[in-house]
Amino acid sequence: MPSPPRVSVVIGAYEAAKTVAGCLDALRRQTYRDFEVILIDSSPDEDTVRIVENYPEVVFEHSKARLYCHEARNRAIARARGELFACLDADVYPRPEWLAELVAAYDRTGEVIVGALACHGERLVERGIHLGKFAKFLPGGGPRAIDTSPTANLLVARQDFERAGGLRGERYLADVNLGRALVDNGKQLLFTGNAIAEHHHTQSFASFLRERFVRGAVYGTMRSGWLSGRGEIATFLLASILPVRLAKIAAHVLGDCVRGNELGTLLMTFPIVLAGHAAWLAGEAVSYARALVTFSPERAVRSS
Repeated sequence: MPSPPRVSVVIGAYEAAKTVAGCLDALRRQTYRDFEVILIDSSPDEDTVRIVENYPEVVFEHSKARLYCHEARNRAIARARGELFACLDADVYPRPEWLAELVAAYDRTGEVIVGALACHGERLVERGIHLGKFAKFLPGGGPRAIDTSPTANLLVARQDFERAGGLRGERYLADVNLGRALVDNGKQLLFTGNAIAEHHHTQSFASFLRERFVRGAVYGTMRSGWLSGRGEIATFLLASILPVRLAKIAAHVLGDCVRGNELGTLLMTFPIVLAGHAAWLAGEAVSYARALVTFSPERAVRSS
């Protein structure tokens, strides 16, 4: 029986027929070869199933039940044999040196490695959406500690993943919970700008805004649970409604784009970027307002 691969690339897919072939083709071009690919699809149709039939090397499962991204990835990890998990999305195309760079960074440091995300596509709306979501993860710059670990491009050791409790929690924020748990366990989230994968944005501007609002609302609900009293919740609500946080976010995006040599792109797409962050903050504000209305002293005691 062949020995297990060192790396398991784990992918969740949902209605990814437009992009999954590009993702799997890119994995075939990897210079690092000691890996397996496990893909879990929960699309309501058979389009992805038919495409993946052309990739017999992929361990594949089609779930008839709808799975959110972290649920699909957890199911893939349950079938993984590697000591390292490389998390990837079905609409992300890794460059040939991607996996080699991730593994090399892990071998040097033993930390959790967060890879870089470039934009696949040249249309302004695609590039604006990319900067609105992933400016912090643009290629370039030296290795640095980072405060979050998006599972679109992430390498984590099996033992660290299991000790952190895996991907759990709210549908869109399981990666936030994972990152917090990894840091609480003494691990560093280390960004490496040379492990590059290209994100293919297929959504419209309107769907981008809807997604940002929903994810902001989900995040606001989660953060409300971390806060200890009405005063803290009200403070975040006020900062989200007023332009305080939006201005701070815009400043961070500017710095990220300067470091990633994307300042020109930011200037051309700034209204799209700003609208995305404003939608997120609007979603957060709704959740903080709801938390204020439903706040109880008993919850404050439990939080403390």
